[in-house]
Amino acid sequence: FPQSSTEQLTCSTITLEEETVENTNNVTASPTVSEKIMNVCKRLRWIYVDLALALLMIILLAVLEFLVQPYQQIGFFCNDPKISFKFTGDTISAGVIISFSVAVPLLVIWIAEYIYYSADSYESASYYGTRSKLIWRWYGHYTAGILTLTLLCEAMKFMIGEPRPHFLDTCKPREAANCTNEYIISYTCTNTEVSTWSINDCNKSFPSGHAALSVYTSIFLVWYLQNRMPNRTLFLKPWLQCLTSMWAVTCSITRVGDNRHHWWDVLIGDVLGLLFGLFVVILSCRHFCLERTAANAANAATYALNEPLENGQIGGQICYNKQRKHNVLLNPSAVSEIREMKDIGRILE
Repeated sequence: FPQSSTEQLTCSTITLEEETVENTNNVTASPTVSEKIMNVCKRLRWIYVDLALALLMIILLAVLEFLVQPYQQIGFFCNDPKISFKFTGDTISAGVIISFSVAVPLLVIWIAEYIYYSADSYESASYYGTRSKLIWRWYGHYTAGILTLTLLCEAMKFMIGEPRPHFLDTCKPREAANCTNEYIISYTCTNTEVSTWSINDCNKSFPSGHAALSVYTSIFLVWYLQNRMPNRTLFLKPWLQCLTSMWAVTCSITRVGDNRHHWWDVLIGDVLGLLFGLFVVILSCRHFCLERTAANAANAATYALNEPLENGQIGGQICYNKQRKHNVLLNPSAVSEIREMKDIGRILE
């Protein structure tokens, strides 16, 4: 070729290389301040949506609990022994069950994560990057579940309106004064020694909210301890899980012993709490396993060389495989990642 053509070709090649470098730099450049602000605003927007929905559910709960009467009255027999018990109060009050359900799971998660796992481990293994984000994510799922469960129980109480075991003692219906064994559909409470809330509450036996909340909280905590607490001692984890389970048993039994619910009310409440608890820990929290991505899988594998394989944290390929199993068929690179993690596990063993 002539020398001029060679020079033109060389200059064109250099120009293309410079453009490629510039494009690469533009792609890999860090986001600007405005882009960071926009990302934060997008995240806050969805946080505000969640807060608004949670506030709406709390308002609905307050309305159903304090401002409305049951939608219907299913009636009663005058001499029915199942609703002729005396009102003796609550062994576990509503304030205690609410405080326990709100505070204890958050405290348990924070304490366990800070004691057993370092802050660096979340950056290399967790999709959320930090300990606090992961904790609040799990607790957010828990809160959404408990609000939905409580709202469902209140709605069922409102729709069904079943008399409590102490109904006759609290309500003192006028129609039951002179009847023998009649079935009364419509009645009027005459007890003026108790509040209006107590009158309305004596028709809200089905289902048991205490039983539902206690079982839901127990399922959540037992599942969390099983998947996130290392097996460093023989009795500590089972002992904590037993205490958590006893909380649900105590709440359920005392509701019957206090003459606040019939046994079938407690049974249905336990079933609702069990179903909601399983839904949250399996589908929402995904067994409390860290959600790794393909981008940080290499970092997690490197970090695993210096960390023990336990409970799904960092080198915990058990949880990792559970979450990645459904992506193997769609993403062939996941196969090699899982094989690498297994090889690391064999080396450490």
